[in-house]
Amino acid sequence: MLALAALSLITLGVFAQDAAPAAGSEPLIRASGTVNYVMLGLAVVQVVLILAMSGILRSMMGSAGWMRKLTERRSAAVLVPLFLLLSGTVQAQAYTAPETTMSHQELFYLLLVVNLFLFIVLMVQINLLRGTMRAITGVFEEARGEAAPVPQGPTVMQRVMNALTRRPSAEKEQDLLLHHDYDGIRELDNVLPPWWVWLFYGTIAWSVLYLVNMHVVKSWPLQHEEYTEAMDQAKADIAAYMATTAAAVDENTVTVTADATALAGAKASFTQYCAACHGADAAGSETSVGPNLTDAYWIHGGGVKEIFRTIKYGVPEKGMISWKSQLKPTEIQALASYILSLKGTGPATQKAPQGDLWKEEGAAPADSTAAAPADTVRVAGL
Repeated sequence: MLALAALSLITLGVFAQDAAPAAGSEPLIRASGTVNYVMLGLAVVQVVLILAMSGILRSMMGSAGWMRKLTERRSAAVLVPLFLLLSGTVQAQAYTAPETTMSHQELFYLLLVVNLFLFIVLMVQINLLRGTMRAITGVFEEARGEAAPVPQGPTVMQRVMNALTRRPSAEKEQDLLLHHDYDGIRELDNVLPPWWVWLFYGTIAWSVLYLVNMHVVKSWPLQHEEYTEAMDQAKADIAAYMATTAAAVDENTVTVTADATALAGAKASFTQYCAACHGADAAGSETSVGPNLTDAYWIHGGGVKEIFRTIKYGVPEKGMISWKSQLKPTEIQALASYILSLKGTGPATQKAPQGDLWKEEGAAPADSTAAAPADTVRVAGL
C-alpha cells in the first residue's frame, strides 16, 4: 500500500506533452474519433468512481472514537489519514478548447496519460479503503471485548526496506562474514540491492531501445540530424523575422543589396520612374534633365545612404519629387543598389559630370590629376 501511495504522489507532478513526430515513423496505435470518445468516457467513469470513493472515505473517517484508536495502531492503516488528502484534490474541470487544433493522435496520448493517472489514484483509494475497513473491524472487535490480533513480525516500512535492499537479518550475518578484515573492520558478503540491479537492467533495456530506434529502425533522428534540422529551422525563423523588419530600413540603416531578384525589380522600377530624366542607361545626355548617374561625380552624395535619402525625399526645389509614397523602403534600397551597380557603364554620349567627385569614407585619396568636372552647374535631379 505504501508503494502505491508513494507512486500516486509522484504522478501528481506528471504533465502530458506531445511527442515530436519522427520523420517517416508511424504511430504504434492509430487513434480515431471513436477511440478518443471511448477514452474520454473511461476517464469520466474513473473520475466519478474516484469522487464516490473520496466521499466514502471521508464518511468513514468521521468517527473520532475509532480514529483515535486507529492512529495508535502500528500498522499500515496509520497512513490512511495521510493519503486521504489525495482524494480531496481530485476535481472535475470543464474542458477548455486549446488555442490550436489538436490531432486525434495527440488527443489519444493525452487521454491515455490521464486515464493511467486516474487508474493509479483509483487503485490507491481502493487499497486505502481495504486498510480502513480492516482497521475499523479491529477497533469494533476490541470494543466488544475481543482482543485484536497483535501484529507480528516487521512493520510495513521495514518490509518495504527489506524488499528494496534484501538486507539479511541479524541472525544470518555470521554466515555472511568474509574471512578477512581491515583494521578490525569485517565485511559482509551481501547481495546487490534489487533497486540497483533493476536500475542496471533498465539501462541495458534503454541501450537496446536506443540502438534499435536510432540505428536500425531509424525512427529517432541522430544528433547531427537534429542539429541540421535545428539550424535549418533557425535560418527559417531568421528569414521570417527579417521579412517582417525589412520594411523598417531607412537612410541610416540601409546597405547595398546583391539580391538578383531585388536588382531585377529595381531595373524595372528605374525604367518606369527614372529613365525619363536620367536616360534609359542612367548616363543621361546633354539635353536630359537629370544628371549622369554612371560617373564618379555626385551632386547630393554617391553612397548608398545618400542615394537612398535623395530618392526617398527627392529634391523638390530642382523638380525631383519624393518617391517614399510610391516605393517601399526595400524597393528604394534595391533601386539605390542598382544605380551603384551602373558605375562606369556610361557610353561616349554620356552627360558631362556634375557636382563633386564622390569618395567613400576610408577610401584612398583621389588622383590629383583627374580632370575637373566640365560643367559644375547643378540641374534638377540627383
